[in-house]
Amino acid sequence: MDQMVGTPVQLRQILRNIVREPVKTLVPPWSWKAAAFAAAVRGAAFFLTNLQAGRGEATKALVVEAVFAFVTGGLIGAISQQLRNAEPLWATAAVVWIGLPGMMLLAQSGVHRLAHTPHLSGGLLLSFLVSAISAAFSWYAMRHGAMLGGSDETTVLHDIEVLPMILLNFLLAGPTVLASFLRRKRLG
Repeated sequence: MDQMVGTPVQLRQILRNIVREPVKTLVPPWSWKAAAFAAAVRGAAFFLTNLQAGRGEATKALVVEAVFAFVTGGLIGAISQQLRNAEPLWATAAVVWIGLPGMMLLAQSGVHRLAHTPHLSGGLLLSFLVSAISAAFSWYAMRHGAMLGGSDETTVLHDIEVLPMILLNFLLAGPTVLASFLRRKRLG
């Protein structure tokens, strides 16, 4: 189910390296692919949730979010790439699914408050959900050798070729784990 590419490394050690040497560990693998996706999707979310305040306010919210999401999306992609071989798996998943989007949400809230975004809560909620799912998928894809940046960078053509199967496996991962758990419970 989860055929990781690479040698396992302790999550604690990776996080320590990121904190001690952020430029060295995060700038080279900064993910322009994750950044572009985040800017488009999260910008659209803020545009839609702010349309009721008028097109001008919605456009301002889109621009603020797209710029913010481009920076943070690339950063979350770089962190996810650093975490792709981290163990234990459950703790790494918690960092990727909840920790990274949660920290981004705090910063995002501050940025939008400074920009006086009118309808903030809907955009923040939608953005958090999209960020959590996209961070999880990016991490999963990176564990399988796709969407990588820096010295491990994969080509867009490679990613286009392998991502459909990776996406299918990602979508089936939850039901597969649940079915396995239920089988063990029934037999055990």
